[in-house]
Amino acid sequence: MTGVITLDVKFDYEKKKIDYSSGYVFKGRHYRCSIIKYNTLYEKALKGTESVEIYHFTPKEDTVGSILILHGLGSLNIPFLFWMGSHLASAGLQASVMILPGNFTRTINGSVSGKDYFSTDLDRLINIWEHAVIDTRSTLDLLEQEGIWQKNNCVLGYCLGGMVSVIIGALEKKRIHHTILMAVGGHMARIFWESPTIAFARRGFKRGEGKKGFLDEREKLMHVFNKDIEKLEKFSSVAELLDSDVHPMFKVDPLAYAKFVQAEKVTMIEALFDRALPRQSRKLLWNLLGKPRKYIVPVGHVTWLPFEYALGKYVLRKLGIKEARKRIRLLESVKVDDTIEEDEIKK
Repeated sequence: MTGVITLDVKFDYEKKKIDYSSGYVFKGRHYRCSIIKYNTLYEKALKGTESVEIYHFTPKEDTVGSILILHGLGSLNIPFLFWMGSHLASAGLQASVMILPGNFTRTINGSVSGKDYFSTDLDRLINIWEHAVIDTRSTLDLLEQEGIWQKNNCVLGYCLGGMVSVIIGALEKKRIHHTILMAVGGHMARIFWESPTIAFARRGFKRGEGKKGFLDEREKLMHVFNKDIEKLEKFSSVAELLDSDVHPMFKVDPLAYAKFVQAEKVTMIEALFDRALPRQSRKLLWNLLGKPRKYIVPVGHVTWLPFEYALGKYVLRKLGIKEARKRIRLLESVKVDDTIEEDEIKK
């Protein structure tokens, strides 16, 4: 690829027993929420991202499954996923909402929540995607280590979290039972140049940013990405993909990993009025995933509130939870109590 500076992309890390802290932050009638923190195992963490944070919702009754929830770009969608965590825990799931590096309380020093996943600096972009994947993998390690991650499990990824979930699905086939992708697409070149959410990057291109990897050259970048998509059929493993000469940014694009994820283990939920992701990016990811089960719902990219109950109900169904009493809890208004009694902590 003429003009591309080779960048290694690696998702490997040194596995070890994870030392962590955990403390309760609030509770509801049927669950408790704790915040779990541990030092990232990613060796090149940028300032502000060094500590992995997980909001873990534990059911007060018997556990019937586990779910890892990965949020979208930025911070505004995270309260919606806390709602999911609290309600799914009330229905019997161990529900963990991991904060992706570069977002919310893990924003990079001097940056903006979510911005660096589409940075005009290719090195910085690769760094944060590597970091997100390694943190997610090590979080699965911790959940397994503590007996939280059940065989009956699911990863739910929204937007950015869904893009990461596809990569995780390719790398962690044995540990993930099912993946639900909500408002997710691929083809990062197209997203860079067509998504209204990423307009900040295009303004940066006008200022002369994005020269490395010709991110600032729309036609050239799109052409190279389309050629790289054609190369996918010759890769028989993720290792071969990572060792290839495809564009470095393509190595963190969910499109590149779709073929390594079993279609029967994936559900895609597409927002009919999604303006944040180009329609072609959503359709292409669905095709490369092998056309898994897909639902189209009449909402926008961020207007999911009326859909919360239906999504929660679907998660329970995929994990085989049919008990009416547990499903009804998805409809309950969860009252948050920040008073934690000592005797409850010991339970």
